[in-house]
Amino acid sequence: MLKKNRTPSTTAHPDPVAPAPASWRRLVSRALLTGVLRHIGALLAGLAVTWWQHD
Repeated sequence: MLKKNRTPSTTAHPDPVAPAPASWRRLVSRALLTGVLRHIGALLAGLAVTWWQHD
């Protein structure tokens, strides 16, 4: 069988070690979501403690 001649790719492959830069909107939305989830978790934990300690 004949082997096909393969030419090297002209497009540069991204470096697998370096992560792609995250946009500032994604960073802000992730920070806000994290803050909201932590706040809700703290409220639920406080509610559980209050319910556990009531007479």
